[in-house]
Amino acid sequence: MLLWSEISIKVADFTRALIAVACIFGVSASALAQEEEAAAEEAPGSEEAAAPTGPVARQRVYVVSHALEPELEAVAARAGSAARAALREVAAADWAAADQRFLGYDDAALQHITEARRLYAEGSQAYLDLQLDNAIQLLGQAVEEFDASQAALEDESGLGTALLYLGASYVFSGNTRVGRRIFERLHRQMPHIKPDPNEFPPEVVEQYERATPRRTDGAIHVMSDPTGAIAYVDFVPRGLTPLTVTDLAPGEHTVRLTRPGATPYIEQVDVGRDQSEVQAFLIDAEGNEGMAEMVAGITGHELEVGDGPIQQVGQLLDLDKIGVIRVSYGDSRDQVKLEMVIFDVASGRRMLRGEVQAPRALGELEPVVQRAVQAGVQNVLAPRVGDDDEQIIGSDGQLVSADPDEEDEGDPLWKKWWLWAAVGGALVVGAVVTAVVLTRDDNELGQSPNGQIVIEFGGR
Repeated sequence: MLLWSEISIKVADFTRALIAVACIFGVSASALAQEEEAAAEEAPGSEEAAAPTGPVARQRVYVVSHALEPELEAVAARAGSAARAALREVAAADWAAADQRFLGYDDAALQHITEARRLYAEGSQAYLDLQLDNAIQLLGQAVEEFDASQAALEDESGLGTALLYLGASYVFSGNTRVGRRIFERLHRQMPHIKPDPNEFPPEVVEQYERATPRRTDGAIHVMSDPTGAIAYVDFVPRGLTPLTVTDLAPGEHTVRLTRPGATPYIEQVDVGRDQSEVQAFLIDAEGNEGMAEMVAGITGHELEVGDGPIQQVGQLLDLDKIGVIRVSYGDSRDQVKLEMVIFDVASGRRMLRGEVQAPRALGELEPVVQRAVQAGVQNVLAPRVGDDDEQIIGSDGQLVSADPDEEDEGDPLWKKWWLWAAVGGALVVGAVVTAVVLTRDDNELGQSPNGQIVIEFGGR
């Protein structure tokens, strides 16, 4: 159900009219960009009137997450991981130092994960080019580097796809035995990462299916001191300690326990028929004392102004901007409600707010978070109107469908064609239209006296 309650009918009609005109004339994003460039070259004095085209100055920004209900903390941890993965795609976001401090990993882990991503990119390209020997070498090294960086590895997709391409390379080269052994690890640790029959040939899919474990009756009981740490089993957050994770295939599993600002605990556990146990002691890294309590304090915050624990976390991480994602139950048990806000740390001013209903399932929640965070952070760090020293006056722009009549009702939320209506203009995500949202002198459009950009993420 699209959220239209906070925007006037006139703006809605105006936005639809703009989109309709653009669709009629077949305007594409590239065509618009070419026209703007041509106009800038021809119009005298246009360089002074246009917004700066140079690189945006980098700002220190980071995103933390929390849940309103304790049983949703694992989902909140996944949302936080996806948000931080999105920051890597924002050129103007300086996030690395804060990430290292918040997650508690050292310089060596950072070097390993950086090298792993480089090797994975080269190795996957070698696989696509059917340079199988080169792909096996590069992807094998990438897996080793990912394994060495587990203290910093929040997003398992890089390691999982590296294993997938590595196994496929072995199968292609005729070494099905090794390829199947790699697929066994995928089944055991990341069963949600599997070869797409539309992308991988039948022999690869067949060898993957043959590697399916015969039983999944293993269990690990995880404890920590202090309690309440996030327990990851095979790179996926499972909940707060103490807890028992069940339905595990026999063999080696990776257990990682974290809390904000503490050095993570990692253990490789060989799961058999009997329940395995892990006991971890977590210690705050030097200078991070009290960070976990600050993050926990955000749960009761109203998220109107970035003061109290929000500002404390931002100052401890030495940030310019801090984002907070709040997770609560959605309209059904298989959905969650995500509220994202971004604050200026120095002033406490709220600069952006967004809300969306997202699927809970592993692999479906993450794309929703990543798209929203990437677009939101880009908007805040490079606003169309004003700058950090000005109060940004925003309309209650909504994330709306560009053409509601032509939407596929069966499409998941993150696949729909969205239009971000923002200050003085629009930031377009996956659309081909750039539109301007007009405001009026009165407050009918929901202009905020706090100078924030308000974005309502609508879904069906």
